[in-house]
Amino acid sequence: MMRTQKIGTLLGLLIMLNALASCSNLPEKRNLLAAAGFKTLPATTPTQLAALHAMKAGKITIHSGENGPVYVFADPAKNSLMVGGSLQFKKYKTLKFQEQQADEKLLDAQVNMDNADYSAWGPDANFGYGVASDPL
Repeated sequence: MMRTQKIGTLLGLLIMLNALASCSNLPEKRNLLAAAGFKTLPATTPTQLAALHAMKAGKITIHSGENGPVYVFADPAKNSLMVGGSLQFKKYKTLKFQEQQADEKLLDAQVNMDNADYSAWGPDANFGYGVASDPL
């Protein structure tokens, strides 16, 4: 019973953290879409607002247009859509990939900095692994 509660609590926390992480990515996603050439279309009429709120918020969806696929990002928080074609979507994916690569390089650099200089403690310093508690 206790284990089931712990698992349920852990799952709830993971779901909440995932939701928070996706919310924090919305401004970043908007910036990437704009940089890729997506156009912002404000929803100004009640009909447009109703249609906007019926769409999947924060997700890019594909719709068929006269000249091929149309990629739509519904942003109810800003009462707008961001719309682009295949070229803009390809550019968005490229920018997103480049940003992920930059984030990974930054993380690697931070890890390397954290591990950079523990020489004052000597070669036998063992931070956190197998260290006994303070005997005093």
